[in-house]
Amino acid sequence: MTVVTNPARSNSDEEIDQDLQDTGVNSPTGDIDYLDPERYQEYEPEPDDPNRLYDDEKQSDIVFVAGINGDTWRYPGHRRVLAATSPVFAALLSAKTDVIVVDYVDRRGFEQLLRYHYCEPTQLNSVGTARCALDAAYKFLCPPLAERCARRLDEMLDAGVALEILRDLRYLCARLPGAASAPPLPALTNDAAARSLAQCSRWCDSLAHNALLVLDENADAALTDERLEELTYEDLALIVKRDSLRLSSELVLAEALSRWATAACKRTKRELTSANKRAALGELAYCPRYLLLSGEELDRALGLELLEPMERALVTARAKKLSAPIPVGADQESLLRRWARPRPIEPAALPVHLSPRSEPPPEEPQPSKLCARRQKRPKQPSFNPDEKNKKRGCCACFGEGLLRAFICLFD
Repeated sequence: MTVVTNPARSNSDEEIDQDLQDTGVNSPTGDIDYLDPERYQEYEPEPDDPNRLYDDEKQSDIVFVAGINGDTWRYPGHRRVLAATSPVFAALLSAKTDVIVVDYVDRRGFEQLLRYHYCEPTQLNSVGTARCALDAAYKFLCPPLAERCARRLDEMLDAGVALEILRDLRYLCARLPGAASAPPLPALTNDAAARSLAQCSRWCDSLAHNALLVLDENADAALTDERLEELTYEDLALIVKRDSLRLSSELVLAEALSRWATAACKRTKRELTSANKRAALGELAYCPRYLLLSGEELDRALGLELLEPMERALVTARAKKLSAPIPVGADQESLLRRWARPRPIEPAALPVHLSPRSEPPPEEPQPSKLCARRQKRPKQPSFNPDEKNKKRGCCACFGEGLLRAFICLFD
């Protein structure tokens, strides 16, 4: 029996790369066009099709035992079929064994991966299954399945779903703040494998971007959801550090941080003291903008004791316009000013178009440069790994301007 915990990640299927390029960034703004469902209609074999090999025990010559945390299932497979679909499967099947244990992928995600490779219709009906399938697609370098999962999850996005999706998603992303920076594997020296990995990360980055925008828009619902307490410190930081959270009150954020700190102390079996809660939160205790509160709400926020006693005294003195109890240094003054700064009203960016839910609003006609200034609009992000941001130097701009001046002069 062979147990593989860190498979070599590579990909020799160059058609995947070309396929994603055909459906990728087609507009000058980097907008990702919505996938045409007719173009990628799944092949559904007939029940009596002799070529149907999915779950076929008669012709099976390999068995996979997939699952994590004791929830493992048995899946029959076929070496020649699976070895041709992915270099990860090829590496696994090179072992001389009849049973391969895959203990790093949830069995629901592994089942959807097999269904995809055997041309069976994938069943991404729940958030949990689609999220597990996205993880399997990334680990087995299958960009089309990663794209399908990202689009399906985007359709189901709301505040609660976004919290569930973001759990450990940073490990699959390349540009998300706090993304894991693992050293390059030897297998990724293959250009096709590197492209496939970058394409998988592209869909994960796009999904994470849209999920964070949903959390911005529905900040109160997200921060009062009990699933917030299950997030890791890094995932929590991705949310509460955002400047664009649309909160009804900063007290909502302070209470959410207090609940998470209480749950963290219980997980680590520590006493529920204010010092332990502050140690669990670290710098996240400074995320609420306390000076935007007043009266009873300010007293309740400070009563949670997320700040040190002297910090609470400084906030109280600044809120009541009293002299500070101690000399205020530059760092403390900067912190007090940030706590008094209102949050922006406009969204941080436009969503990536992954599904009809995230379709951007129609662009308004822009006024002429001669009559009015153009209104600033949120930027349309692009996570295409093949797109290179070419910045033009000042010399090139000067030369082009000089050339246009001569053309106008002699025209």
